[in-house]
Amino acid sequence: MLTAIMVALLAWPGGDAHAMGTPEDQSEDIFTLGEVVVSGKLDAVEAAQTVHVITAEEIRKAGSRTLDEALNLLSDVGVQVGNEGVPRVDIRGFRTRHVLLLLDGVPMNSSFDQQFDPSTIPVENIAKIKVTAGASSVLYGQGGLGGVINIITKKGKEGVSGMTSFESGDGQPYLAKGSVSGGRGMFDFFASGSVFHRDHFPLARSFSASPEEAAGYRKNSDNTRDNAFFNVGFTPNSDLTIALTGSWVQGGYGKPASAINNKFDPYAPPARFGRVDWYEGYTLQLAADYAISPALTVRSSIFYNQIDQDNNQYDDDNYGEISTGRPDAQQPWLIDPTNPNVPNSFKLRNRGITRGISLQPKYDLGHSGTVTLGLSAEWDSWDGRGLVKPGGQGGNGGGSQGGYGVGGGSPPYLLNPVHDSADVYLYSAALEYSVLPTARSGFTAGYAHHWQQQGGSVSQLASQNDLAARPAQQAQALLDDYSVSVSSYYDATQSTRLKAAFMRNIRFPSLSQLYLRDTDNPNLRQEVVYHYQLGMEQKLPGESQFSFEGFRSDLHNVIVIDQNVVPARNENFSLYRFTGFETSLESRLLPKLALRGSYTFNRSQDLSGVGRDEVQYVPRDKAVFTGKYDFDSGLTPFVSLVYVANSYVYSKQQIATVTKAKLADYAVVSVKLTQKLYKDKLQIYVGADNLFNVEYEQSYGVPRPGRLIYGGFEYRFGS
Repeated sequence: MLTAIMVALLAWPGGDAHAMGTPEDQSEDIFTLGEVVVSGKLDAVEAAQTVHVITAEEIRKAGSRTLDEALNLLSDVGVQVGNEGVPRVDIRGFRTRHVLLLLDGVPMNSSFDQQFDPSTIPVENIAKIKVTAGASSVLYGQGGLGGVINIITKKGKEGVSGMTSFESGDGQPYLAKGSVSGGRGMFDFFASGSVFHRDHFPLARSFSASPEEAAGYRKNSDNTRDNAFFNVGFTPNSDLTIALTGSWVQGGYGKPASAINNKFDPYAPPARFGRVDWYEGYTLQLAADYAISPALTVRSSIFYNQIDQDNNQYDDDNYGEISTGRPDAQQPWLIDPTNPNVPNSFKLRNRGITRGISLQPKYDLGHSGTVTLGLSAEWDSWDGRGLVKPGGQGGNGGGSQGGYGVGGGSPPYLLNPVHDSADVYLYSAALEYSVLPTARSGFTAGYAHHWQQQGGSVSQLASQNDLAARPAQQAQALLDDYSVSVSSYYDATQSTRLKAAFMRNIRFPSLSQLYLRDTDNPNLRQEVVYHYQLGMEQKLPGESQFSFEGFRSDLHNVIVIDQNVVPARNENFSLYRFTGFETSLESRLLPKLALRGSYTFNRSQDLSGVGRDEVQYVPRDKAVFTGKYDFDSGLTPFVSLVYVANSYVYSKQQIATVTKAKLADYAVVSVKLTQKLYKDKLQIYVGADNLFNVEYEQSYGVPRPGRLIYGGFEYRFGS
């Protein structure tokens, strides 16, 4: 009965790249149901695309704690932190909302603004991370204009084993984590958990104190996070696998304000004093893989993803309690702490929910190739309510769960109740054909059609001060468009592979772009991208490999806030173009030595208006070097260098004449020393992030951490 139910559901879709090192000798296996299968002939699909694989071993050697730290060691991936205090992951210049993130097939992008916070995803349960840059499979669905990040987690093997670890560092009292896994007969399980607390992070010694930011430690940079994850698998026979997976996260963090609060600085953002004092989220997925016959298999899944989050913005950096802003009728002598002359403060509770079902039948035609059908349906909803002070430039709850903007007017600014909710429904149908015409070549072609049904929004806002109640919107627009992908490769020799890929893909507007006051625009259209890629891979002596790939991506109908209308609101009017290349060299000249260097050149063009050249905050150059050596004594030093150059910022949107400024180039070196003990079951380590205490910023006026020294241990037990 369960098999029949799972087959009737609608499967979430899902080449090895040049990963440094060998697979980790671990007690856990790979959770195969979590890997999005893009076709039956793997070499004909991902072999022609740009796919990077980060293994669990690489993550451990580098000392990465969360997803963003692991991704930062890819040259075509940018991890940047701005005023919101949340790491944002860009791929080849495409913003986070253009990147599709999957955790065991469950989309982790916010239902509200389609962004995600990679720092809430710990690494202790990750078996590997697959990053597809640019063109990808149509089976992934709409939304991944810049690329796809597919996280595949661990699963248990026969017997029982586990791990426990503890780490502490400057300003970070503790990171404790552990896992246990096992299997017997038809059942297997894996469970992990972690707790993290940071009081603040250190600034570089060269940072000059200002009225907004003292030297030493960054204000309002505390962070607390608790995580739990599990999967349980059931394999009654070789034809059927069923698994239940789930994750939970809870925490809170401060949003460090800009270190520059100068209204005469044309590039400095306005000072905002925000916090996310609490958030909680969880995911659940039931998935199955069933071989109906030797040629026909069906993968299916059903999932639920929810996150609740409090977004607060305060009058000043005291981060005090926000009251109603009105005298207490019963106790009029009480002093109200809210400053009525400061606009845009708010206290909001937001909830985002994503639900979906999918079905993916795959038929193997033998020498004639493989045909895969992908069907999916998704329902995204958002609900936000709380108190908002209007005025000034408008407020924004920010983060990945939303806020409000209700600008205009003059003081006094009093808190007023607000409540918004909105829904959208997404459907996709895809067909992909993959074939190996010869032993040395592969070809893939796919087509998908996508629909977005906009459920509209319900808005309530008490009329007070300069706020007028916004009428409820009940737009029922239906958008539809298509994706197409073609890719191929040819092995010119046993050591040389040539590859090419083209893709047209789309992304529908998010709930925030459609309905977030007061930049909302329910008449937005979908964004469209065209990817063109040519590349080669060359095996070299000494277990070395070189790769080179050129790319061009044209992003049409980019949704941005148009400042030329009053009030400013989201519009489809920009055209972005990214042209460049990426190259990498990986070498194992010695069995115990692993070196890898990569470089990405990305010329970005913002063709949306006068005075704009490069796309803001898209570095033209990024180079990454990593290296490690495994000594016979069990000592392993690891070093990484990340160099970023030629990133630009434009003047504030209120400035009539647009000007630009160049951010300082920077190079950050990090090291980690690991010593194995007790038959390799125990590892102790020390490390330093930003070893040379470099002062740098990725967003104007937002300094990043200086040198962080840390140490810890990891102990593994069992079979």
